[in-house]
Amino acid sequence: MNMIYGKGASGGIAAGILKIIRRERPAVREETCTDVTAETAKLHAALAKAEDELDLLYGEAVRKVGEKEAAIFEIHRMMLTDEDFVTEAENFIRNGHSSAATAVRKAGTALAEIFGAMEDDYMKARAADILAVSERVTDILGGCGGEEGRTITVTQPSVIAAHDLTPAETVMLDRKMVLGFVTEGGSAMSHTAILARTMDIPAIVAAGEIPDRYDGCPVVLDGNEGVLYVEPDEGTESRFAEAMREAEDERRRLERFRGKTCVLSDGTRVSVAANVGSLADIDEAMRCDAEGIGLFRSEFLFMGRTSPPTEEEQFEIYKQAALKTNGRECVIRTLDAGADKQIGYLTGDAHEANPALGLRAVRLCLAKPELLRAQFRALYRAALFGNLSAMIPLIVLPEEIREVRAVAKAAQESLQAETAAFGKLRVGIMIETPSAALLADRLAPMTDFFSIGTNDLIQYTMAADRENPAVAYLTRELPESVRRLIRSVCAAAGREGIPVSVCGELAADVRETKFLVEAGVTKLSVSPPGVLRVRESVMREASRLVPVSR
Repeated sequence: MNMIYGKGASGGIAAGILKIIRRERPAVREETCTDVTAETAKLHAALAKAEDELDLLYGEAVRKVGEKEAAIFEIHRMMLTDEDFVTEAENFIRNGHSSAATAVRKAGTALAEIFGAMEDDYMKARAADILAVSERVTDILGGCGGEEGRTITVTQPSVIAAHDLTPAETVMLDRKMVLGFVTEGGSAMSHTAILARTMDIPAIVAAGEIPDRYDGCPVVLDGNEGVLYVEPDEGTESRFAEAMREAEDERRRLERFRGKTCVLSDGTRVSVAANVGSLADIDEAMRCDAEGIGLFRSEFLFMGRTSPPTEEEQFEIYKQAALKTNGRECVIRTLDAGADKQIGYLTGDAHEANPALGLRAVRLCLAKPELLRAQFRALYRAALFGNLSAMIPLIVLPEEIREVRAVAKAAQESLQAETAAFGKLRVGIMIETPSAALLADRLAPMTDFFSIGTNDLIQYTMAADRENPAVAYLTRELPESVRRLIRSVCAAAGREGIPVSVCGELAADVRETKFLVEAGVTKLSVSPPGVLRVRESVMREASRLVPVSR
């Protein structure tokens, strides 16, 4: 038995055959150019194509790992427009007469070296992101675009080994085939490691050289301790087999909550629904026993294209969503573009100083009411086929609800004028800002339900960027200020008799289940794999909760 030591990046145990991935990349050559203008144009065309690729990758990542972890690809997209990076590359072309590909490599390497020399481990890890971005652009310049060429495939369930994995390669891993991974380089603070933890893939990083002769050998990967056992002896295999049996026992324990209903002692039902971004995700949510869809992110219908989806295209998607949920409620969030979800043909080329506080979500839709009207027409038509609701993001004022209601009414009237068939649609709003929370008593009579988006509510309340580690201490635990806002929102909803759900990451945090249910939340919407664990938590807490007075 041989042992390779690294750093545990994602906990868990994997046992199988080791598959070593050695990717052949084109040799880095110094290339020059004679036409600076043409080469600069090539650079900007490649940057634009890379932005489109990352938009698509962001959508895929949200479906697989959620909005928070998918934000890495939005960060990568922003790096493509970073003035330091772009200007440096342009200077290499202009002053050094480098080709666009050579200029991008040089600019990426120079910036990566700056980050790599920093003392802070998190900032050091960003060097890998810069190199991943520059590699993507040089691939495009070399005629190799898209994720197909970057996707790692294996033909049998395996533990994979590589020098390193990019975040894009990691999020595209086939979880059924990749049991775990070990990398020679990398960092436990890297986005690759963060994605591995989110995807529940046991992983080790910084393991040093892994000899090619180990390819095909049986291995056990211990992501908790950061050790790879090559050709493990009988005792080691037995010890880890027991640990894996315990993990399987936990899975079976959670299965006991399949089909269960959570009811408080006062008869209030608390449901556990799923957050999704595609029709395929709804299938997965139903397999995971979700009690409906608490958040369908419709913006992904708008991404990766050059114009908005037509009403008919949207209608077909929403109709299938309604049918797939089989009578359970399916809540469609209306277009939530802008901020971290830039859509070029809608948001334009203007770069807002602070896009999180700019023209986004309902603000963008009210500025382009034809978009919202078409979406409402499609939703009303699809509501004939199931239990559909619409949810409006980033409401901050009552006036916005009145404007949205006017657009919805115009959509109904236009369908009536055409004698087109349509169904009933409940319209709720997301509570994502302190303004909406503080005005909940005024907003409640104007809407059919509240859904608290805790990711943004925490960020806006604490004035702290969720992706900035320097201020992570402000959001590491649920702040008391946010707890008070959630309680007041639930109280206002209770007085008006409308339900409250939580669809942010807080819904999946079983440490906070008791607080949320006691506050008056009646629906928790989480990623599909978390449904049974959250239901277990609700049922455990429900057995000893004091009923919430309405």
